[in-house]
Amino acid sequence: MIIERIELEQLKLQPDIATLQSMQVGDSIFCDEARRAQSLRALSYYLLKSRNLPWKFTFRKMDRGWRIIRIR
Repeated sequence: MIIERIELEQLKLQPDIATLQSMQVGDSIFCDEARRAQSLRALSYYLLKSRNLPWKFTFRKMDRGWRIIRIR
């Protein structure tokens, strides 16, 4: 096992977390790939639970993809 020391200042917010945090009520993200949509969905659940936010997201199947919408 190799243990490496990582400087926390070097770690940046993931682009997906920054995107979800910048969303306002009524904003949405459209994904045409199922894997990407599921990843954003799981990340939104994690973000809400870990930071105890009063936000709410919904996940909808569309004709050519999936949409994640902030509803509260």
